[in-house]
Amino acid sequence: MATHAAIIDAYYQALATLDVAAFEALHHPDVVYHVSGNTIISGRYDSFEALKTILPLIFDALDFEQFQFADNWKIMNEGPDGATAIMEAKGIAKNGKRYDQRYAHIFTFRDGKIASVYEFFDTQLANESLGFIGKAPCKTDGVFTL
Repeated sequence: MATHAAIIDAYYQALATLDVAAFEALHHPDVVYHVSGNTIISGRYDSFEALKTILPLIFDALDFEQFQFADNWKIMNEGPDGATAIMEAKGIAKNGKRYDQRYAHIFTFRDGKIASVYEFFDTQLANESLGFIGKAPCKTDGVFTL
């Protein structure tokens, strides 16, 4: 069974290469994502299928010739139940605005897969750079909860 660190490294590698199939394979089927803040994508998503509804909103806003997810990352701590990591993304959105973002992720694991992710980021930067302002919020499975 892969270590938490190996799973997290594979998670960020998949983001860096935009390999959605590899990214999805790292997740437990009933993974829960808690996306912080006040953006159109903020809320709780109770499966990877639900999460996939927001990925196009993010991907479509970025110029991948000038943008890199997971440009850099560091696992800050790892324990028997989970791990915490910080990831940096850098570059330009399609609207020409810089989107140099830092994400903090708190992961839990079950059966060698990611069971939950708590995601924190600069939501004001996301709203402004990704053009989220004025758009309708996404359908979520609920609000961000602890």
